[in-house]
Amino acid sequence: MDAGRILLLAVQGVVFVAWAVLMFRTLFRLRAIASERRAASGGGFLAGFGHTLQTFRDFAVRPVHRRDRRRLILLTLLMFALIAGNLLLIPAAPA
Repeated sequence: MDAGRILLLAVQGVVFVAWAVLMFRTLFRLRAIASERRAASGGGFLAGFGHTLQTFRDFAVRPVHRRDRRRLILLTLLMFALIAGNLLLIPAAPA
C-alpha cells in the first residue's frame, strides 16, 4: 500500500470519527428536546413519534440548528468526496 492511500485512509478515519461524534451529539440533543416537549404537553418522559418528527423537522428548518446542520452536511459531503477519491486510486482490473 502506497503512502497516498495510507494518508487518504487516515483522513477518512478522522472525518468519519468527527461525523459520528457530531451525529450522535445531534441525535441525543434532539431526543432531549423531543422528551422535553412530551413532558411539557403532559405526556410521559419518553418522546412520542409525533414529538420526534416535529423535532427532526425543526432541526431541518430552524435557524437555531443552522450551525450543526451545516457542519453535518459539510462532513457528509467531505466523507463522500474522500470515498470517491479512494475509488479513483484503485487500479483498473486487467481485462
